Amino acid sequence: SVAHAEPLHKVARHLAKMVANSVGAVLLLGMNGYGVDAIKIARTMFESAVTLAYLRKHPDELDDYLNFHFIVAMKRHRYMEKYAPQRLTQVTPEVVESSKKGYARVVSRFTVNGKVRGRWSKRPFSQLCADVGLEEHYLSFYALASDITHTNISGVMAQADPEPGVLDVDLAPSQRFLGMVFTIAHGMFVRAVSEYVALARPEKQSVADKIESDFMTAWKK
Repeated sequence: SVAHAEPLHKVARHLAKMVANSVGAVLLLGMNGYGVDAIKIARTMFESAVTLAYLRKHPDELDDYLNFHFIVAMKRHRYMEKYAPQRLTQVTPEVVESSKKGYARVVSRFTVNGKVRGRWSKRPFSQLCADVGLEEHYLSFYALASDITHTNISGVMAQADPEPGVLDVDLAPSQRFLGMVFTIAHGMFVRAVSEYVALARPEKQSVADKIESDFMTAWKK
């Protein structure tokens, strides 16, 4: 384990380790026939890998990524003011003041036509995916995973029992979606680790090459 002084390297390490950690969760769910639920986790792996790849390519946007914390903190503060004032009393005045000052300092960077945007990047996530060469995955896997996560009608229908004439949910254990979710999870693990190595640990390039080679061997058709 090597500590990093460069903020971007620290963020990259966090994102890569989060993706790696989720591999186990996807395997655990998938091996027990819970492919639909594994998809929800793989979706976050995809988002993390895209974010890591995008920040590596656009390091000048790291400040926006980090400072979005204050936008989220202010939303949380306003929620507690309105719905949970007793919880707000448990927050130290120093923390509250720090959040307010941070928000005041950065809010203009996230404001367009008088409205504070709800994402860290000026660009929508679809454009981030296209920028790092993952548009195809965005339009296929991510679209399905989002439908399932948000339980719109397409996401509900995707979970229907495949038996003809049966109008019900395909209950676990089930083999559906397993090949897709294992491939995506493995692929996002490879992408995240490779991006981190290229950015912060170039001396470990042989490791990145090995996991990419293993991925190609595992899913070669």
